Amino acid sequence: MNEITIHGNVTADLTLSFGRTGAGVAFTSFTVAVNRSYFDRARSTRIEQPTVFHRVVAFGKLAENAAATLRKGTTVTVTGQLADDSYTPDGWDKPIRRHRIEAADIAVSLRWATAAITRQNGNGNGRPAAEAAESAETTEPAGEQAAS
Repeated sequence: MNEITIHGNVTADLTLSFGRTGAGVAFTSFTVAVNRSYFDRARSTRIEQPTVFHRVVAFGKLAENAAATLRKGTTVTVTGQLADDSYTPDGWDKPIRRHRIEAADIAVSLRWATAAITRQNGNGNGRPAAEAAESAETTEPAGEQAAS
C-alpha cells in the first residue's frame, strides 16, 4: 500500500488550472511545509529540525474545492499517494529524482481557525444533494404502507 499523510502549512495561495489545453481536468499544485521537532530529555529542551517541503497535486472537484478554500498559512492534513515526478532535462544523462503527493483528501485544521462548511452539489450517487434529501423525505420506508 502506498499511502502517506502529512500535516503542515500551505506555503502560497493556490491557483486552479485546467489541463494542458485549458479544457482538461481541473488540477492544482501547491507546497505544504512540515515543521519537525522533538523533545530531548537529556537537555530538557525541544529540538527543532529543518522544515520539510512536500509538493502536493489535487485533481477534479478536490482541486476546485482546495483552490477556493486554502490560502497561504492554512494548516492542512493531506492524505494521498506518493508518485514519482522525476524527469531528465535535455542534454543530461541522469534524471532529476523527485516525488509529489497525489492528494486523495485534504482537511483543514481547526486548531487555530474556524471554517464554514458549504456542501457542493452531489452526494456521491450522481444526484444533487438537495434532490436526494427531498426524495428521502417523501419516500416511505420499504415494507411499510400508509395507514388508510
